[in-house]
Amino acid sequence: MDQILRKNVKRSSQTGFTLVELLVVIGIIGLLVGLISVAVPKAIESGMKAKTKGELTAIVAAVKAYRQEYGGWPVNLPDGAGDENTVGWCDGDKSKTLMKILCASPQDTSGLNPKGVRFLEGPAQDGTFLDPWNTQYIVQLDTNDSNSVWYYGNISLSVIALSFGPQVGGQTQQLNPDDPKCKNIFSWR
Repeated sequence: MDQILRKNVKRSSQTGFTLVELLVVIGIIGLLVGLISVAVPKAIESGMKAKTKGELTAIVAAVKAYRQEYGGWPVNLPDGAGDENTVGWCDGDKSKTLMKILCASPQDTSGLNPKGVRFLEGPAQDGTFLDPWNTQYIVQLDTNDSNSVWYYGNISLSVIALSFGPQVGGQTQQLNPDDPKCKNIFSWR
């Protein structure tokens, strides 16, 4: 009888996990992985949007600082071009030129920043300033000094900037800001 009790005592002192304990741990790990796989992409996109919003605000501030310094807009306007609000759209090559001017890039040949003041930090030497989704920022200036620019209706600001944000199917979408499908990011919102 003593031997039976001693064997049981020895057996009960052995360490190890039961099948139930292992299944519980595996279940908890699976649950955590599931939660993380949903939360991490949302957090990354939220961070990208916050970065974009900050860069848009910096671009608008840089354009306003330029106007304060030089008394005009950092764009070349043809004669009589200041009569329309939409003349001040800066996208594509105009956006590159604008960024070169604001960043006092050595490649700026426009002569519109003669003091070489660096109003903006960020874009590459060639003037390409891309959002986190690799599309250029777009800027609109109130070139006729009406204190209003147009983007799906008049906006009472002298400068606006926007990004198309996360793109659906790799295509940029310029949508009405009030459209629930709109993923554009705006400097004024």
